[in-house]
Amino acid sequence: MKQITLTLLILLAALTVSAQEVHVMYTTDVHGAIFNYDFTKKRETNHSLSQVFSYIDSVRATERNTIVLDNGDFLQGSPVVYYYNYVDTNSTHILPDLARFEKLDAAGVGNHDIETGHPVYDRIRRQMPCPWLAANIVDKATGKPYFEPYTILTREGKKIAVLGLTTPAIPSWLPEHIWEGLEFED
Repeated sequence: MKQITLTLLILLAALTVSAQEVHVMYTTDVHGAIFNYDFTKKRETNHSLSQVFSYIDSVRATERNTIVLDNGDFLQGSPVVYYYNYVDTNSTHILPDLARFEKLDAAGVGNHDIETGHPVYDRIRRQMPCPWLAANIVDKATGKPYFEPYTILTREGKKIAVLGLTTPAIPSWLPEHIWEGLEFED
């Protein structure tokens, strides 16, 4: 549902750019698959973020109106992200470094990103070089969005709104100590 909602919002935003083309590319549910190597099975894979980056770079080389987004669920699933989530908690996390490297325009917060707990996603929130979006995750103390709710991108003088939404089912799926102080609106 999250992917469909974000996709529809992106498509609607792209339609507002009139006759000009906008190339929207996004990743979703990467789950830490940065390198084309499966550390559990100890073999190369044919799917990784590094391979996607090569494709994105090739499109950017020929298309000037390109938007690159990530739809969340990055912070669980591989030894590399585990290391930055829980072992090396002092240096810049690999996710903001990757967002900076690939010049992401915005990223969404997924339920698996929240699973990592406040210390991890709060650190990412401070370090992200692009907007990390979730309009419906609200700080109970302030009543305001905990993450950035949306961003406005400009291409060829046209404004394109990108809204981030996260599943409101997180309180049903995860223990409260992981998301304490937050509300997940529908």
